Amino acid sequence: MGSNSKSRSSSKSIVSDCFDSKTMAVVSHKGYEVQKKLGAGAFGTVFKAVNRKTNQLAAVKVIALDKMSKNSREKFLPREIETTINSRHPNLVQVFDIFRANHRLYIFMEFAGNGDLTGFIRKHNGLKIRLACGWFLQASNGLAYLHGTLYTAHRDIKPDNILLSEKWVAKMSDFGFAKESFDRSSRRVLLSSTFCGTLPFECPQILEHKPYDAFKGDIWSMGVTFFIMFHNKFPFNYRDGSKAMLKQHYDYPGHIRSKYERKLPHDANRLCEDMLNPDEGKRCSVKELVSNSYIKNNS
Repeated sequence: MGSNSKSRSSSKSIVSDCFDSKTMAVVSHKGYEVQKKLGAGAFGTVFKAVNRKTNQLAAVKVIALDKMSKNSREKFLPREIETTINSRHPNLVQVFDIFRANHRLYIFMEFAGNGDLTGFIRKHNGLKIRLACGWFLQASNGLAYLHGTLYTAHRDIKPDNILLSEKWVAKMSDFGFAKESFDRSSRRVLLSSTFCGTLPFECPQILEHKPYDAFKGDIWSMGVTFFIMFHNKFPFNYRDGSKAMLKQHYDYPGHIRSKYERKLPHDANRLCEDMLNPDEGKRCSVKELVSNSYIKNNS
């Protein structure tokens, strides 16, 4: 009894640190009740909340603006907000409400009742073919909307950022590095010179610090994610640093094939290799992912 009481007290303390009385009044006026902390990152904390009017669960991302660098606050945050607001697709996490108070930004969004893809993969030591193809197709559909409708590259795709809803639908999330990467007037891709993302998922061009096609960078990250879905391990050893990983990237396709642990159909391995082609000009597009017959027939 004492332990549970301390836990509830600690949870209330964490909530009060991010929601003062005035902010909580705004939250309550919008119909929400904040329940508990779900996790924390460098710039903010995520809470679970419920809409009292509809009983719909929500995740509340609280971003501490005063803990962000000026560059992050003025460059990356506005892009994240814009992408988040404009993302209206069943395979992208939806935002319900956003407001700012006390040097913090409060983003109310869909609640992922079944966690992220990373947790599920680890728990089950990889996914069965139909499940992997189904979730991969759903994530690809969300990415196709980002690329084709919003002309925006995600730039940080990984299983951690693919969430699973209460109905087990895969939804892409976390648009902190998202950027519109297409000039609509000239109809040309705008090469990116911001070398962002997460090391094991970064394409060769990012590791080499060369201006790169961010849309094709997303495809590379999808390829790493696809490999992890089946094998529950990374296709490239990132622990030895970027130079060693680059060497593995360019040992194509020999290195990838040497890492296959499960006997998968040729079409599955071929798709993986098409996404992980170090030549971004030969790397497949998101249109090819959503139209891939192997993925569609097995999802």
